[in-house]
Amino acid sequence: MCKGDNGRWQPNYSNVIGSFAGAGMQALYLPANDRRGSGFVVSSALIRLGETSLTGVLQEFVFSKLTPNRPRRSTWQP
Repeated sequence: MCKGDNGRWQPNYSNVIGSFAGAGMQALYLPANDRRGSGFVVSSALIRLGETSLTGVLQEFVFSKLTPNRPRRSTWQP
């Protein structure tokens, strides 16, 4: 989820589409006998989406606890 141009929360379409595009490109670099069909592309994309989700959780909750004296960015805008 991310905030859109209208300021509302919405799905992060660019992340999802980019993950599937990257998985498709990854499949193109494999030899033809190693490609396992569309399931390979879907599983690779879902793994990448899981990685980015885990990274977001770590940045939000874990790393902020490990570095308590780090200055925080202000999200307030006039």
